[in-house]
Amino acid sequence: MALVFTSSIIQRMFKTTWNIKKVLLLGRVLTRSGDQAWDFAVPLAILKLVPGELQYAALYYFLIRLANVLFFPKTAKLIDRLSRFSAAKHGISIQLAGVIIGFSSLYYLSAIDFAHSSLSLKSSLILSLLVLGGILGSLGSSFMDIAIANDLVPASVKEDELASFNARLRQVDLFTELCAPILAGWLLTFETSQSILFGFSLIALWNLISFFPEYFLLKLIFNKNPELSQKKIVPSKEIRTSLFDKLTKGWRTFLSQPIAIVSLAYASLWLSVLSPHGVLLTGFLKDGWSLPEWGIGLFRGLGGFFGLSATLLFPLISRKLGLEKASRFFLGFQLVTVSLALIFFFQSAFIFKVLFLGLILLSRIGLYGFSLGEVQIRQVYIREEVRGEFNGFASALTAVATLGLYGGGALLPETKDFSYLVVISVFMVIVGYVLFNLWLNKKEKY
Repeated sequence: MALVFTSSIIQRMFKTTWNIKKVLLLGRVLTRSGDQAWDFAVPLAILKLVPGELQYAALYYFLIRLANVLFFPKTAKLIDRLSRFSAAKHGISIQLAGVIIGFSSLYYLSAIDFAHSSLSLKSSLILSLLVLGGILGSLGSSFMDIAIANDLVPASVKEDELASFNARLRQVDLFTELCAPILAGWLLTFETSQSILFGFSLIALWNLISFFPEYFLLKLIFNKNPELSQKKIVPSKEIRTSLFDKLTKGWRTFLSQPIAIVSLAYASLWLSVLSPHGVLLTGFLKDGWSLPEWGIGLFRGLGGFFGLSATLLFPLISRKLGLEKASRFFLGFQLVTVSLALIFFFQSAFIFKVLFLGLILLSRIGLYGFSLGEVQIRQVYIREEVRGEFNGFASALTAVATLGLYGGGALLPETKDFSYLVVISVFMVIVGYVLFNLWLNKKEKY
């Protein structure tokens, strides 16, 4: 009954104001708000169960990232072998399963008072199911991102409108990145005498409910535009080989593509601690520079604001310079700002610390602008029949970079060692800039 009601509401909403871009944006709001709230809430829910035991949350995210590196390229190949609507249904189903398994695991751990019980075989199994839920949720979210942003969007939006529409999508991402955690944090404060996870249960319910309108919005798109569901489908040619062989062959195929160097350039930017939202930089500002929590929170919020400004600037500069040169302009801007930030970082006066943080905020304009350009380059240059496979490996690259970042933090754990991570971060931006220019110089040959 609820499904029929949801479907009728959505049909009525767009009966007279049908616009595919409007529907895609609304679907993005539903997807991202649920994802952001869930990602924010899960580690805090874990800490509610085991206060002070950060290793559980750290291990949870490490295993999810590792699973993305190992399994997502393989999973993303399904996008090339299914119709677009079938791919979307698979993505939603994977996410739905992840949320259900993850919530059930945490609820069970709270019921057995995990914080005051020994780590038994049963609780270890439940923890494994919690990680499984996180992996499925992450894989489903990444799967949907590629199926929609990297496949459905370029198929349904004109090429000369991609820059402005991609900017709108990123604006939605930033809006939900700021608002969803605030609402989720408020909900997490709700507790009852029976359950300390009552607020978390509300967030899980929010996430579960959002899947239904998201599904019907996509169904509406394909019902109105049945030709979008059809595309060139790559037939399965699976043979009995080991997972290692499949991964190495897939990576070799990915790296043989001329456009791969652009994704390598973008992935190198992820191996950086110079992010207002970064865990390592947040820890350093608190422990190394003793900044107050409100100041760190303000810095994080301004990071989102500066990122939002890039979504307004990129379409304008792209129209004036062209896609490729505009992308290089924003990447160059990031390189200049982080290089200056590096100089100020090693100065001791308070004003230089302020300048360092200000330049990090400015660098977000370059990063987010280049990110929009890199997405559009993939949308334009990747053949329709291999979008899933290519984007799956491109997504795995950023996961590899993130693992490398956490690995660097583990090898250099002390506050005084943070300067090495800052130097490495600036060096990786230089690597990204060099790689992107190499692609631009070779572009006319293919």
